Amino acid sequence: MNVGLKTPEVTELRKQYGFNDLPIKKMNSLLKTLIDILLEPIFSLLIGAGLIYLIIGSTEDAITLLGFISISIVITLFQQRKSERALEALKDLSSPHVWVIRDGQSQKIPSRELVVGDVLILQEGERVVADAELIESHDLLIDESLLTGESEAVEKTQQKITTQPKNHLIFSGCMIIRGSGLALVTAIGAKTEIGKIGKSLETIVIADSPLQKDIRQLIRKFATFGIALSIAVTLIYGFIHDDWLRGVLSGITLTMALLPEELTVILTVFMALGAWRISRLHVLTRHAPVIETLGSINVLCVDKTGTLTQNKMSLEALATKDAIVQLIPEIKELSQSFKELLSHAVLASEIKPFDPMEKAFHESLLKFHPEHHEVYQDQFISHEYPLSHELPAMTHLWQDTSDPQNHVVAIKGSPEAVLKLCKLTNAEIDQIQIQISKMASQGLRILGVAKSKFKKTTDSWPQHPNEFEFEWLGLTGLKDPLRIEVPESIQVCRSAGIRVVMITGDHALTAQSIAQQAGIDDQKCISGPEIEMMSDIDLQESIKNCSIFVRIQPHQKLRIVQAFQNNQQIIAMTGDGINDAPALKAAHVGISMGQRGTDVAREASSLVLLNDDFSSIVHSIKQGRQIYDNLHKAVIYVLAVHIPIAGAVFIPLIFGAPPMLSPIHILFLEMIIDPASAIVFEMEEAEKNIMERPPRNINAKFFDLDRLSLAIFQGLILLIFVVGSYLFLLNNNASHELATTISFSTLIIGNLLLIMMSRSKQEHFLTILQKPNSAQWWISALTLISITAVIELPYLREKLHFIEPSAQQILLVVGLSLATLILGEFVKWLYRSTDKLTSLY
Repeated sequence: MNVGLKTPEVTELRKQYGFNDLPIKKMNSLLKTLIDILLEPIFSLLIGAGLIYLIIGSTEDAITLLGFISISIVITLFQQRKSERALEALKDLSSPHVWVIRDGQSQKIPSRELVVGDVLILQEGERVVADAELIESHDLLIDESLLTGESEAVEKTQQKITTQPKNHLIFSGCMIIRGSGLALVTAIGAKTEIGKIGKSLETIVIADSPLQKDIRQLIRKFATFGIALSIAVTLIYGFIHDDWLRGVLSGITLTMALLPEELTVILTVFMALGAWRISRLHVLTRHAPVIETLGSINVLCVDKTGTLTQNKMSLEALATKDAIVQLIPEIKELSQSFKELLSHAVLASEIKPFDPMEKAFHESLLKFHPEHHEVYQDQFISHEYPLSHELPAMTHLWQDTSDPQNHVVAIKGSPEAVLKLCKLTNAEIDQIQIQISKMASQGLRILGVAKSKFKKTTDSWPQHPNEFEFEWLGLTGLKDPLRIEVPESIQVCRSAGIRVVMITGDHALTAQSIAQQAGIDDQKCISGPEIEMMSDIDLQESIKNCSIFVRIQPHQKLRIVQAFQNNQQIIAMTGDGINDAPALKAAHVGISMGQRGTDVAREASSLVLLNDDFSSIVHSIKQGRQIYDNLHKAVIYVLAVHIPIAGAVFIPLIFGAPPMLSPIHILFLEMIIDPASAIVFEMEEAEKNIMERPPRNINAKFFDLDRLSLAIFQGLILLIFVVGSYLFLLNNNASHELATTISFSTLIIGNLLLIMMSRSKQEHFLTILQKPNSAQWWISALTLISITAVIELPYLREKLHFIEPSAQQILLVVGLSLATLILGEFVKWLYRSTDKLTSLY
């Protein structure tokens, strides 16, 4: 046996060749990120305002503005780097792993730690992670279309063939469609064939999600409206005051006030941190936009084995034509017929199994029939027939080194499929069917086992296992216990309006037994053969009241997914095999298994379940709903807060009053709004009833009338008190500085209260105050400290046109702010009482 590299050799080879990494785009440098921030519209407007201050001779105003710009840039930089670091943290999880032989043992390592000289263990369904030369191969079929463009898979063997000079070579990035083998790594990283063309991977452009498109469209509309209104303000100010530079400054101020550029930041932060939060639930998000879809799922199709069950198989029972024997409770000895049955179940399994069922066969064989290894120690697998759509069974041919022509043939698989290959009387078949029903009613996973003999007299093998004359040996019954958390998780799904559907290759009685334990509707089930007989229309109708699908072939999963979709359902589908890939890709949310899944399945999916745990799927759906819900709250807040800011710039001009806000004031506000919208709401806990609501309508527009109207009403309330107090004070002969101090302070505190109100659509502010959210408290504390410092420090007080208020004036600010809170809560109460808030989910 090949012992592979030794640990000291690995260390030396890594020094020589480095890591197995392709050249990929790295995280932006600090300088690049800084330049990108400065090119954003809001900062371009601020720089333009600073230049105007310099032109009109207000150098100190320009310097003050520059100071505030620097603080705002630091805040924005912090948020962007935090998002990038969250995405970088996911790369370790998404990095593929590979099996190698080192120090004489099989080891699973990250693919980047592979070195030249390593011995790769090749398995069906995995992607090759380095260029290598075959040492051993068993019916190896590899898809090289990524490199060659040829869709037809290529047969590979360790024997060099003159007519096919690369037949013994495999290449990084290619997919193992069938078979297994061992290969010696010859090139890694940039030295591989795919590495040489790796630069082309950097040119791939990922399309925007529907939500990204909606937000960009909204920003574009606001920008268009803002620019048009700003031109009007510039003209009005210029004609009335005959001061065109100040008019341009007012126009810039209004554009800044109207532009909700925070929406792009919000989406970036929420999706990046959302993917990171979901990863903490042991679920890897391969495509961030899928987070938008999680809250809309109303049908969850799951495999039984490993998802609902523990994927820890134990052999519970054996059955020959004559009798059934229960291995648990413990028995000490098996008769010869049962030993032969167990022996051939192992012969039809992999020599070094990864599948839990095959592991269970090997463990039981060692326990009940240890002499098996003495009988077959001189034999090896000379040919195999893998599972297929036509025959859901695995067939191995074993050749004796002392007698190369004669072969032992062992097959295991679906009892129905194996039965058809055996010559049995009707009475025998009826008796076996009774055994199948009895074992399936116990919730056992049942496989049929048969044997045959074959004498090879030519260079070719039979095309199909049905060419052998099989003798029926019996049934094996395996048990995979239900996961403890499954019944509770399925109940949560029901409360959330999500229908859980079980899809399995098992017998109907086995599936129904598990469904009863799990809490899935077990009244009706549809089998794979029945689906084959149905038209698409019939299938669409049949699945409306069926939650169990049995004896399902992988290709039939795609039909099931499409049938649900044609019934206007939003589907999440789990899968782990190569043939599951079409269904995973077709589903709205494809979920592959991280522990037992193939690379093909993982690449076709949107989510990878790292622990193969059903409850993690449910938690991810909850997290997805929470992310989308909090994104709603952040958007309502941002749109609402921009209304009083824009009004405070535009409305005073209509009444002939001096502008209330300048670019410095707006920049001060932005330093509150940006972190509040992107951090406070991202950290907000889920609403108590988030998993008791029906799934969100995937076709509902993110910016619908109800959502916009709530933002408008809350924004108008704050606008009335802020601008109303400003104009009232000016009209009653108060100084411009006093009016600005009181109205701006009201806007600041009202903004903090608006953040708090927006944290929940269902609860009032007294309840919200009791909910933990550290970000709100430190943002509120820093804001109050900052506004106090601005008012108390003479230089800043002068630049922002403030005065030091009296105690009565401070009470006035508090009273006006509380009034906005009371009326804002009243608007929320009206929306709740008319069920309008329900539509906001």
